[in-house]
Amino acid sequence: MASNENQNELLLRYLDGSLDPNDQAMVADLLREDAGARAFLRGVAEQAVVVADVERIDQHKPQPARIVAPEFHPWKWAVAAAAALVLLAAFVIASIPPGHMAKVSAILGPCQYIAADGKVQNEVKAGTLLKVGDSIRTRSSSTWVKLALNDGSVMTIAGRSRLRLLNVDGRRGVQLAYGNLWATVAKQGRVNPVSIQTPTATIETSTAQFDLEAHPTTSILRVNDGFVNVERLADGQTADIAADHQAVISISRNRQFAVMRQPKPVNDWNCHLLAGPGAAIGNWLPADKKNSVRLGAKPLLIGKKATIYMAKFSVQCSGSPAVLIENGSKVRITGNTQTENPIYLGLTTQRIKGGFFGKYIAKVEAEALGQAGEPWQVEVPLSKFKPKTEHRPDLPIGMELTDIWIFSPEESAELEIHRVEFLPKEVGQ
Repeated sequence: MASNENQNELLLRYLDGSLDPNDQAMVADLLREDAGARAFLRGVAEQAVVVADVERIDQHKPQPARIVAPEFHPWKWAVAAAAALVLLAAFVIASIPPGHMAKVSAILGPCQYIAADGKVQNEVKAGTLLKVGDSIRTRSSSTWVKLALNDGSVMTIAGRSRLRLLNVDGRRGVQLAYGNLWATVAKQGRVNPVSIQTPTATIETSTAQFDLEAHPTTSILRVNDGFVNVERLADGQTADIAADHQAVISISRNRQFAVMRQPKPVNDWNCHLLAGPGAAIGNWLPADKKNSVRLGAKPLLIGKKATIYMAKFSVQCSGSPAVLIENGSKVRITGNTQTENPIYLGLTTQRIKGGFFGKYIAKVEAEALGQAGEPWQVEVPLSKFKPKTEHRPDLPIGMELTDIWIFSPEESAELEIHRVEFLPKEVGQ
């Protein structure tokens, strides 16, 4: 708090029930951590009880005989009772662990906040508090949100992702309906493990650092530090995943559920658009005489009256090992557009065996794409990509590539992609 006076004013507003939910949570934390705040409420309660006692004694003093209606001030008794209850609540709050909440500590790009009661907020700012039942949804491939849980854990979602806070049998829980999550789960005292739900798995851990990608039919988990237990929802199979290991959890019982060591990183990648679920996200188009594989950009509403047309390509879902970004790396894209407009390429990056790092974007001018309606191939060197935030290095050298996304702001461009590659630096470069 800014001062004791401001703190006491907040506590008095707590007494009369005029605080909003965010301020109530702040008071709960204050009473849990600040003995002075608890002492202030105790003093208020004691004063209220004294006032009520004095009033009661005055009412019972011998008085000259007269016929008057007896005076009674029930509000003073109510004040005393309320103060006593608040005092009791203060000590109860101080003795229980914090409620399951998450605070938006950093954010970039369009997001949507969906409260447990269904109310929707289309603008989300740092400082927004999520409680059990609340959801946050990132609406663009260039977006990311960092959440600080009140147990010391940190989670980041990025790209097109949706996360909801849950209470799982009295434990801290989150649901990753789809998208990418990076988590560092901290253990404090005897706090129960964190439970993470995806469409195909239940993941539990007390302390770990891991990244998770979730789709409707598969989830991919990589543990970099600590220890994680996984249950496959399709058949109840469980597995323990230690540091430097990974697992693919499919909705299909016919696909083997096995834990394996993370392979060594490579420095090149071909998406193989048909590699598996989630490898490429967009609208599949019929083959034509020139291309057997065509992926059309998918329309995404990223805000009020704001739509982009995007295709995304995942490294993990394509079955590739981690892809190391080097000085001199480049992206090669083969595709087609029907208008003479620029397109944009984006990279999602993370630390090797670590958490989320950042987003980088490059603009490809219309001149580089050649004649409208004709197939094109462009190579964009790493040096052309720029960070989406000023708090990141100019280039993500030494980081790991998570995915590549390509978009056009124009529907008439009819953007389609035929091939996506990440190439290493050339020999002698």
